[in-house]
Amino acid sequence: MSVAGSQTRLPADGLANLGGRVVHVASRPGSGPPIVLLGGCGVPSYDWDLVADLLPDLALVLLDRPGLLGSPWPGELPQLASEVRTLESLLESIRTASVGRASSANEIVGRTIVVAHSMAGFHAEALVRQRPDLVMGLVLADGSVELRPSPPRPRRRWLRFARLVRRAMVVPALRLPSSFVQRLLVAAQSHRRVTAPVSSLTRQTFRDPDTIASVLAEQAVYGEQAWDLAELRMDHDWPKVPTIVLTAAEKGGARWIAEQAELAEMLNARQIVVADSRHLIMIDRPDVVAQAVRGLRELGDDHD
Repeated sequence: MSVAGSQTRLPADGLANLGGRVVHVASRPGSGPPIVLLGGCGVPSYDWDLVADLLPDLALVLLDRPGLLGSPWPGELPQLASEVRTLESLLESIRTASVGRASSANEIVGRTIVVAHSMAGFHAEALVRQRPDLVMGLVLADGSVELRPSPPRPRRRWLRFARLVRRAMVVPALRLPSSFVQRLLVAAQSHRRVTAPVSSLTRQTFRDPDTIASVLAEQAVYGEQAWDLAELRMDHDWPKVPTIVLTAAEKGGARWIAEQAELAEMLNARQIVVADSRHLIMIDRPDVVAQAVRGLRELGDDHD
């Protein structure tokens, strides 16, 4: 039986409690295996729309971490372990929905292809190292790379700052600058112009106090999560999960490409250097992301 020929039931859209945290999940039915799309820090699920448009036949699941798209920020700094628990819970729910369709006791069903951007690459790699049974392929879309991280320092001041910002943004006038700052950041990390039209959903998202607090909290623990992943690598070898590392050619020049190549070697992955792309690779080159997904699906078909 071809995995690509199966139909996949997906988690319901909206808010869900996954791994003990409330998150936002969006999904679209289609042929399996499901494609799970994970944005980086402050990257909402709708930023994958251009990729989704190029995969109209496939089942998609999009996860927004706590604080995005109506989910509450829990008022704490996110740990790598908590991110992995949430992702594991999502993939388990997908597998549970799929297991009833197995045609034999030996058929592996419900495994997903995970596409992780930027900092979400930490979460996806940690998940694959611990639960390779849930993942049939991984695409790192300009994933974060910290191969030799420094020991983390206490970040309690960042937590207090994030809480203060969330309280302050109850004043409507203080919400307006945040959506403009988001436009500047997107323009700096992609080829999208700062004058490009912005949807009302984007304005609402980045005027939400929980969104801004969650972005600050994630930025604060970047180094800590990198350190925790380095520790986890020593205890969990990389499994035989086909992996593609997409590297944005215009992010950090030759040094960035070399760091990504080192990551690809560690993960026994194929590196693809993506021309005409900055960090938000799903916006600049959705075609390359879609091609990587379809390539991994074909590998899964070959092993059926």
